Amino acid sequence: MFDIPSLFSIILKHANKTTWSDRKKVSVGLSLVLHADSLAYLSDTTFNKLFTGQNKGRTLYGIVQDEIAEKGFSSYIFQAEKRLNDTNYKENKFLLADTIEDFFDLIEESQNLPKSVLLGLKQSYKFNHQDRPYLFLAECLFYTLACQHNKHQQYIEPDFSQETEVISKPLEELVSRANGYSKRITQDLNRFSEEELQLFRKIAPFTFYDNSFDEFSGEAVLDYYLISHADFLDLFTKYGVKGNEVSRLIEYGLISGGGRHEIIVEKGELSGFQNDNLILTFTTESDERITFEYSAFHLTDTAKALIEILKIETNNEFFRELGEEFKNKVRGLPIDIEILGVDDF
Repeated sequence: MFDIPSLFSIILKHANKTTWSDRKKVSVGLSLVLHADSLAYLSDTTFNKLFTGQNKGRTLYGIVQDEIAEKGFSSYIFQAEKRLNDTNYKENKFLLADTIEDFFDLIEESQNLPKSVLLGLKQSYKFNHQDRPYLFLAECLFYTLACQHNKHQQYIEPDFSQETEVISKPLEELVSRANGYSKRITQDLNRFSEEELQLFRKIAPFTFYDNSFDEFSGEAVLDYYLISHADFLDLFTKYGVKGNEVSRLIEYGLISGGGRHEIIVEKGELSGFQNDNLILTFTTESDERITFEYSAFHLTDTAKALIEILKIETNNEFFRELGEEFKNKVRGLPIDIEILGVDDF
């Protein structure tokens, strides 16, 4: 059923639970997308009922129709697109790519949409899901509301000549903040789609880094890594990352390699790596030099720039569990593994 509870549930499923943690928050946020002043018209008890379908959104539909009558449909839908774009781009409320695909799957399965709306939304997906993904989502939200109150609702083709302001491309602001980076990195940033950026935002918190000494330059080098999903499949699955998503980062030019890395552990020496807040250390009391291997991907310079620009923070729980996985892998070797806070080190 292509209705408000179904669409709202999809977004909650893919929501960032630190910001849109429950039904009401999703319902409030999406009501504000549909109408900027919706909170002035809807009671506090409305939002949970909208999510469950107990409230069909008649008041919300009425104020949306009033705005369309005043400004025209195209102006309205472009503003809804911008509100949704701003909400998710600035605050990362939900996973864009997964939401788009689930919305489209629901359209494909729908039996309750007028034929005009069904064909129109399929066309919108075809033309907009890459370059104007939020326009497609905004149209879905509008038509699911409209079709509940107008069985004869027709699809309305947005008139792009009526745009009063340019809806910025997903990474325009990102590129404008990329000061001080090489021309190549800036060009790389400019080619990413919103879908590609969302995927990187999803996986980047699971990266770690290592300060190593470059004997040729005589300087410390900061290298970023993503542990191989093939060796730690259960851990990645627990955190919602699929193997093909990691492979897509290779296609996007954000990670490379995936080869074997060697950790050397010697008595009196400290080995290991860290994330933003924690350090994973490997030590031994054995007089013998001990080596073991693990697989990891290198992050490219462009990926490192994205982490800095987007201010992505690493996930401490993932890192702790990675440390426990390493303990299991070196069991039987005279190696002690500890996880310490950066401030305690």
